[in-house]
Amino acid sequence: MGDSNDENPYVVIPDTDEYYALGFLVRNRGEQFTLPEIAASTDMSEADAADTMTTLFEDDLVERSQGAYYVPVDRAEDLQRRLESVDAAAKLHDAAPDDAYAVEGWEEQVDSL
Repeated sequence: MGDSNDENPYVVIPDTDEYYALGFLVRNRGEQFTLPEIAASTDMSEADAADTMTTLFEDDLVERSQGAYYVPVDRAEDLQRRLESVDAAAKLHDAAPDDAYAVEGWEEQVDSL
């Protein structure tokens, strides 16, 4: 698995299957889960769970053993911090005031250069 000091850490986008699956495995660190178990625990179809777990495995975020996926205990804390960081950024973005320049006609309100 990637080192926590990677220059380009993998970012999991909130409200995606990858986000929910990785969060589930981080919360249950060290335990192994089959695709049907992951699907049931994350409200994904088994096909979506298969695609998601393949992506997470190929991106070196989870491990696989005999058809079951897991996050090793020694890696879980780093991944949990990444997920918490993503959550904090999403909350900050959601709480930010609307951009005044996003209003139609904003250009007319700005002095000429």
